[in-house]
Amino acid sequence: MSALNDGDRVLIVDRKLFKDDNTRFFVGVIEEYDAVSVRVRGYPFHLSPYEISGAERHGEERIRVISLAAGDLIYLMPRDLDVAKVHLRRSPKSLMMTDGEAFTVDLSEWLLRV
Repeated sequence: MSALNDGDRVLIVDRKLFKDDNTRFFVGVIEEYDAVSVRVRGYPFHLSPYEISGAERHGEERIRVISLAAGDLIYLMPRDLDVAKVHLRRSPKSLMMTDGEAFTVDLSEWLLRV
């Protein structure tokens, strides 16, 4: 049994390449996968250290191919999650991802601390 399957919902946290990179998230549905890569259809988000509250999507629906060897973190989400409804709620001390209904996950660990 593989860890990832077609139709799984995932949250991908991009690995930072440079110290000052913004934190980037991608929430989507796996369309295809193999031993080294995953094709995911979903929505990107990014956190700017200059914003204190709110966090909008960073674009429309898109398809990403993720390398499993790249070092990005991949979290499995509930299979019934509607990724089109997912948004981020941000305050100076917390970051929550929610669909506005039953799903909420705390992502505060990804906030920049100064």
